[in-house]
Amino acid sequence: MEDIYTWSNDMYPLVKKSFDERYKQRINYIGEVAGIVSRKDTSYKLDSLGGYGLLSDYNGTLAVSSGTGGFTEVITPKEHALAMPVSYKDAKTDMLFAANKVGIRLADSAYMTVWHAFCKLFGSAQTTIGADGVAWASTKHPVSSVGSAKFSNLTDDALSLDAICAAQASLASVTTADGLPFAANYDLLLVSPDLESTAKTLCGVNAQAAPLTNPKTGLGGNPVYGMRYMVIGGADGFASGQWAIADSSLLTEALKLVYLSEPTVLVSPRENPLVTDYVAYVDFAIGFGDARAIIFSDPALATASGT
Repeated sequence: MEDIYTWSNDMYPLVKKSFDERYKQRINYIGEVAGIVSRKDTSYKLDSLGGYGLLSDYNGTLAVSSGTGGFTEVITPKEHALAMPVSYKDAKTDMLFAANKVGIRLADSAYMTVWHAFCKLFGSAQTTIGADGVAWASTKHPVSSVGSAKFSNLTDDALSLDAICAAQASLASVTTADGLPFAANYDLLLVSPDLESTAKTLCGVNAQAAPLTNPKTGLGGNPVYGMRYMVIGGADGFASGQWAIADSSLLTEALKLVYLSEPTVLVSPRENPLVTDYVAYVDFAIGFGDARAIIFSDPALATASGT
């Protein structure tokens, strides 16, 4: 029969459609926090936040910026792939069912590969070194590549309304590398899985809780109206008690999911015409370019120091 030689290619469009729809549906969650870019270059340069100083008065001659003294992170994507075999018998029995099954499962594997890298970056924030020479979560971030000014985006407070307010205020006097005030609206709360109930109490369902008039209670409302929360779970995500607040708009500028090849599924027939492989493939990396957009807290640090 002719279809024994063409069935894998006949089935491929169905697998691809199922894969694409499933992956697009799931990646939206990460897309709320990280900017997503596709590049043809083998690496992506991500500059720190901040501009090039104030605009000068114009009198017919253009002033030229001398640079910001910022830092540049280089993100280099890596390849990931997984094959899933499908038999001619399964495809012949119900091709649409088999195609949906393999497409969804491979899309889930591709998404979880990206999700694992995403969570691992947050979970290792105190050890993953950035372009400024210190960890993403650190008390010793240089403000710029020139000068000796430092700032901290790491605290040791347990999650509470007061702790969030204190974290928000901690970067009030920080500047960007060009010396301008750093303006942020920390409207996103990121928590470990065990803190989800606390985050839900603080933020409310769909971020509907109003700001408290009495923040001493530590319960019942957002420190910023509309603050929402997100759980950074998984074995390599936030450890118990860890949390962070971020400016969601600035974080998508400072944190990037970079694709050299966006997730896709390929067909790879074997010498045996009764079995074929459908292969999920993605070439990506996740990296950060600035620490000002996020403030981390790890209460275990206070325990370790005896405070």
